[in-house]
Amino acid sequence: MRSISRFALTVIGALVAIALTVGFAATASATPGGSPEPTAPVPTEPIAAAAGPTPRATPIGGCPLPPGDTIEVRTLVGGLLGAAIGGIAGLPIFLAGAIPGLVIGGLLGVLIGSTSYAVDEGHLQQQGLC
Repeated sequence: MRSISRFALTVIGALVAIALTVGFAATASATPGGSPEPTAPVPTEPIAAAAGPTPRATPIGGCPLPPGDTIEVRTLVGGLLGAAIGGIAGLPIFLAGAIPGLVIGGLLGVLIGSTSYAVDEGHLQQQGLC
């Protein structure tokens, strides 16, 4: 008796899913209406800021950190360590847990690596070493 009710619920659910899919597909494939008439271009005035000189960007990160210590290196190392730790932490749930662990751990590692670079550079600026 129980298996019959499960089968009936499965069949009803499948029928409802098909009905919803077919119903939404019919509304999405409606015939398009007529194309709108083209309009004349609207005259505009030039922007005042475009007439002035182009502003120059000021570089961020002018502090002298040790040679080879760049934000790219810290981000890479943080991402690799985070991915390794996340993958190992997700292994008890087999591959279904290891793959999201790799992704989440890698993203967190990248964030931590880039943030540590910004924090170190901020400390140098506060100490007046820039």
